[in-house]
Amino acid sequence: MFDYTSLIITIILAYIPSFAWLGFVLSQDVHPEKSTDIAKAFILGSFLAVPIVIFAVWGREILDILLITIPETLSKFIFGALAEEIIKGAFVYWFAISTSRWDEPIDTFIYAATLALGFAGIENLAYVLNYYEDNFYDIQQLLVLRSFTSLLIHMISSFLFTYGLTLYLKYHNKMNGIWLILAGIIFHGLWNLVIELSNSIGGAIIVGFYFVICIPLFVGMVFTIKHLRLKSQ
Repeated sequence: MFDYTSLIITIILAYIPSFAWLGFVLSQDVHPEKSTDIAKAFILGSFLAVPIVIFAVWGREILDILLITIPETLSKFIFGALAEEIIKGAFVYWFAISTSRWDEPIDTFIYAATLALGFAGIENLAYVLNYYEDNFYDIQQLLVLRSFTSLLIHMISSFLFTYGLTLYLKYHNKMNGIWLILAGIIFHGLWNLVIELSNSIGGAIIVGFYFVICIPLFVGMVFTIKHLRLKSQ
């Protein structure tokens, strides 16, 4: 008999890391957003998995029809990091930054991170559904690991891209905006490449990426958040 209880618990567990990080995100807001707007941004992030997957599937099929062959690493970059960041950034801009919801600089981080955590939540769910019939210890290990790796990567890359988009379109700081947009895409792409390489050369490359690139960027993001908070007071 199908175990619906375990499935429901697994779904709840899949979103716990996103909700935990969301607590940190919301604590950085100077003038809290409406709870309904935060909920909408989070749910929107979850639903973005659909257009992202469709783009990846259709994009690869179109290349096949046109008899265009590209390296697998480049394909994963285009239909992974590049597509994800462009689609997430576009929806953050459409939903928040281009509207009255964005009324202070820190809102760039609040909405970018909230939407990214919604997307990371549905991604977590896709992973843990492979484990829901096993013991919860396996699920817990996976979720704890992803809380400090994939979820963090999603938050940082989305913030870099969206902050760059904001600088470019809102403040007309085009040079810094372009650099940050590229940084968000490249950072995400490098993470995907590191995950792929770890299957062949071991997990040490993940540890190296985390301490050499991810943690410094996270620290930089924290200082930027502090700067945005000061400008929002």
